[in-house]
Amino acid sequence: MKTKMNLDVVAETEEEKKIEEFLEMLHTSKEVQEFLTSMREEAKNRKVFKYRERIKDVNSAIRTHRINKKKLDEVHDYVGISFITNNEKEIYPIINYLKERLPNAEYIDFVDEEYIYSPLVYIKWVPPLGYNVFAKEPLIPNEREVPIEIRVCSKEGYISEQSAYYSVQKNDMTNMPIEEKQSLRNIVQHITYKLALLVTRSLTEDERKKHIEELNNIINKNREFLEKHIDLCKDAILDLGRLVYKCEHDSEITEDEKNLSKGEHDDIDEQLKIKFNEILKKEEGNEVERICKAIRKIILIDYHNLKIAS
Repeated sequence: MKTKMNLDVVAETEEEKKIEEFLEMLHTSKEVQEFLTSMREEAKNRKVFKYRERIKDVNSAIRTHRINKKKLDEVHDYVGISFITNNEKEIYPIINYLKERLPNAEYIDFVDEEYIYSPLVYIKWVPPLGYNVFAKEPLIPNEREVPIEIRVCSKEGYISEQSAYYSVQKNDMTNMPIEEKQSLRNIVQHITYKLALLVTRSLTEDERKKHIEELNNIINKNREFLEKHIDLCKDAILDLGRLVYKCEHDSEITEDEKNLSKGEHDDIDEQLKIKFNEILKKEEGNEVERICKAIRKIILIDYHNLKIAS
């Protein structure tokens, strides 16, 4: 997916140069790589849906510093890890493992859906349903602590978080105030979470009705705010369709990932969004019906043909 972040940055201030130096050290640290390898093995043994890791890019870190003004020792995610599980039940064994491995970390539980979804009109950002773990571990030779953020969430939580994160939160193509952007990201994330549940989970009729009712309440109570930022909302929905497709075709795509360049990945992502938009425009019904129908149709597109076309 082509980034909407402005990453054309160079370290200028003393603090930015400190951030650059620290991250360059992390990227070459044997200890950090060993830590990531152990996390990767744990994910493999537990057969999670997907495991992701990254050491933050220098340009991205400087960009973020200029927005939030946090100094080097205030940042918590220079090393980022995600355990994406097949369902909520698989979250807890991973958290138990992490509590043994990282006993001094901070553990924030966002699995409780009642806590997340009250009230319907949101005023602050919350992560997807799951756990956030914040740790600072001495993983480099001089014993400086490395800030680590670990997210453990379900597949639907991952889809919703990513849909809102890059379309809204990390979108530098808007002059929206940061507080307003966070509020929009929060609402969009809850909308995309409900949509992800509706199109990926085997739900009973009562569960489906409950999710649709709650989703319509979220949309209706925030309609004026959502319409004010309609282009960002549309982009998040297109990302939702793209992400559901890639999750449903994960086994095919995973085999290919190491052989594709970033440009090829970006081309496939953009092509998916274009195709999903074309399908969405032809669907009839209310917003929720149209999106669900379109997602079910885009999932049926053959990945092999999509890759060749890109």
